[in-house]
Amino acid sequence: MEDVYERLRQKLDGMTKGYPKTARGSEMVFLKKSFSEKEAEFFIKFKPGLQSTQQVAKHMGISLEEAGDRLESMAKKGLLYWERDGSEKRYRIIPFIHGLWEFRVDWFDRDDAANMGQFYIDGFGKTLLDYRLPIARIVPIRPNTVKDGNLLPEDDIEAIIKRQTLIVANDCACRKVALFSKRPCSCTDNINVCIAFGRMAEFMLESNIGNPHVLTVGQALEILYKDDSAGMFVQAAHARECSGFCNCARCHCGILIGAKIEQGTGFETWSNYKCVKDETVCIDCGKCAERCPMKAMSVKDKKALYNPARCFGCGLCVTTCPSGALILDRKPDDRLTIPQDDKFFDNQERMGREKAEADRIRRVQSIS
Repeated sequence: MEDVYERLRQKLDGMTKGYPKTARGSEMVFLKKSFSEKEAEFFIKFKPGLQSTQQVAKHMGISLEEAGDRLESMAKKGLLYWERDGSEKRYRIIPFIHGLWEFRVDWFDRDDAANMGQFYIDGFGKTLLDYRLPIARIVPIRPNTVKDGNLLPEDDIEAIIKRQTLIVANDCACRKVALFSKRPCSCTDNINVCIAFGRMAEFMLESNIGNPHVLTVGQALEILYKDDSAGMFVQAAHARECSGFCNCARCHCGILIGAKIEQGTGFETWSNYKCVKDETVCIDCGKCAERCPMKAMSVKDKKALYNPARCFGCGLCVTTCPSGALILDRKPDDRLTIPQDDKFFDNQERMGREKAEADRIRRVQSIS
């Protein structure tokens, strides 16, 4: 019989971007630290989607009391997610990213930080940027960075923030890892900058994950604008009902690190915009190169250069271009990535199905 942690790995590998097996076994370190064997078995047996306590008890063949205790205990450890359906909670299992890694932020230590870096190198960096559907969308930092007002409503982070009734800030897993770096980094000055909305905010707040605190709309917008001045880019949750956004630093963003490890961007479907440059008004000041997270902008022989293939449409270059030479242009309709699901974790399940089909096709092609 296979080890329970290997079966747990296989379960996670079928969710969203996967959880690959590596030669060094770096993926097992996190699992064995986070899950007891009983919790691992419980997670493996859990059905997809939101489940009531009654449904879980029936499926698992355990008492209602035992099911309730196990569900609450694992949710408080960041191993499950829940939403309220009236007065009742309904639970679901969650993928590694976004999910287990972010929800386990309070338990991170130096060894976890080092192991996660190794896991990226050993294989997770590749699978994270593989497949078509994105975990999150990189959205313009400001509405006025998009040409002719062609910002899609799904990508208007300012408007999304303004219509929220519950906003919660939590500790960022990427910046928490950066705290253990040997070299000090300014991105760790404030790590309580991951923003959750609505149901996700309720879960994070009541589960007390990542030092949560409630923000006003004005405070959330202040964080957004501070990100712009500090050169942070924004990733919004990929769902019609946006569950939050990440304030991402070029130095320690896990998604960006994955792209760098793979020597490419991998972001073609992660953004609906590309920067366009008017060479006739560019003054070659190089401010864009200082700001660009993907190094799409560079300076050579005192000339500002732009490589559109590396641009992922964050708009950070646009907001500080003194000559107005840069603007984001919306991609053609057939190249847009629009959320198909209302809820974030429903989109995660869609990614898992996409991965399974893509992996099946690759296996067939490798045999033939």
